[in-house]
Amino acid sequence: MSASLPFAQRYRTIFAAIATIACCDIAMGLTLQLLPLLMEQNRIPAWIMGLNAAMAPLGIMLGGPFLPRIVSCLGSKRVVHASIIMTMAMLACFKLFPSMWAWFAIRFVFGMAAGTLFTVSEAWILSGAKHGNRGRIMGLYTSVLAISFSIGPLIIPFTGLDGWLPWLIGIMCVGMSAIPLAWLNISEAAFQHKEGGGFLAFVRQAPLLLFAVGTLTFFDAVILSFFPIFGLRSGLAVKQVTMILGVAIIGNALMQIPIGLLADKWSRFGVIILSAVITTILAISMIWTINTWLIWPVMLILGTTAFAIYTVALAILGDNFEGPDLIAGSAAFGAMWGIGGLLGPPIAGAATDAFGIDAIPTTISLIYVVLLLGLCLSGGKFVRSAARG
Repeated sequence: MSASLPFAQRYRTIFAAIATIACCDIAMGLTLQLLPLLMEQNRIPAWIMGLNAAMAPLGIMLGGPFLPRIVSCLGSKRVVHASIIMTMAMLACFKLFPSMWAWFAIRFVFGMAAGTLFTVSEAWILSGAKHGNRGRIMGLYTSVLAISFSIGPLIIPFTGLDGWLPWLIGIMCVGMSAIPLAWLNISEAAFQHKEGGGFLAFVRQAPLLLFAVGTLTFFDAVILSFFPIFGLRSGLAVKQVTMILGVAIIGNALMQIPIGLLADKWSRFGVIILSAVITTILAISMIWTINTWLIWPVMLILGTTAFAIYTVALAILGDNFEGPDLIAGSAAFGAMWGIGGLLGPPIAGAATDAFGIDAIPTTISLIYVVLLLGLCLSGGKFVRSAARG
């Protein structure tokens, strides 16, 4: 798809791609809260929870480098259909094979399949947006993701942890994600592989951009896998924990369009710096606010500022790359979800076992400090000069 297509056709495709991801995202939100709660119920040690949570990002990371060529050979739409089928199958397997060790393999394949769907769909959306409104389009995209993802945790208090019902809801949502694909108008020729490009070439061109994404994915993996444990061990009930986490995701949903507008009108670099500073402060404040009413506004704002980095990083990706390079960049972003997710849960789990539950917010805060140091040293150069724009 090209930004030169007629307005109606271009935006119909953008919204169809967003709808496809949103349907699948409900299942992701449900599953990523259901699994750690089931493991905590069975008294699984935190370090094993962390390793298990890392399997999905590992699947994303290992599959990412091959995705540009796979899309070039099979076509992006075909790849997404296959990903939907595989994701549904893995959700069923979680219930059919309720063994911790089986979940390691299932979660790996689940991550690879779901990550592929998100990566290709993001490339569709970015290729349809224009420079002047790309921040707002990506703000809309991340807002819809936040809303759909927040529905998942909110389902658990009504379905409970046991039985088939939560899993069947997840499978149904993933299946529904195939419906909007009928409205997609994609030029597969635009995503054909070209010499000199590809996954590794993108990594060399945009290391700081990828590090920024990796910081957010580290946060995302830790907060999703360990905030329920942090809340439970701090004395909160399961329903309170899931509702607070849902509020964090809703906060993200309410503010990403204004954040995208700010990035379009002011500065992409400025928005990322400001978001990283606020996230660092609020993450460490969870230690003192978890058992007070302040945890609600803290999590509301924290969800917003943490994910603002991803919204703006997507806009920067679309500003500088197109066609097969955009697929490679989207795949590299997906791999960073893998790397951040792979490192985050085991580090947070080991820190929790060694230093106690307060290690979770401390770990999150420290990774954002590292990002801020990198941003200050870089002078705001996210993409090296070999890229366009």
